[in-house]
Amino acid sequence: KIYSMRGLADAEYALKPGGVLAVWSAAPDAIFTRKLRETFSSVEPVTVTARSNGKGPKHVIWFATKR
Repeated sequence: KIYSMRGLADAEYALKPGGVLAVWSAAPDAIFTRKLRETFSSVEPVTVTARSNGKGPKHVIWFATKR
């Protein structure tokens, strides 16, 4: 339920001011990005590769900072 608006609100509430929530995903998700932006003051989606050599599938990690 972390991916719901209620779950994100609960995660945001648990953080101290300036705290950061990091969420991993196997793929980009525009709807989840929108939900994060509605809940947190700053959201940075970062695309990473699965392997340290830069090859392999690409994943997304969102870094969301509490208001």
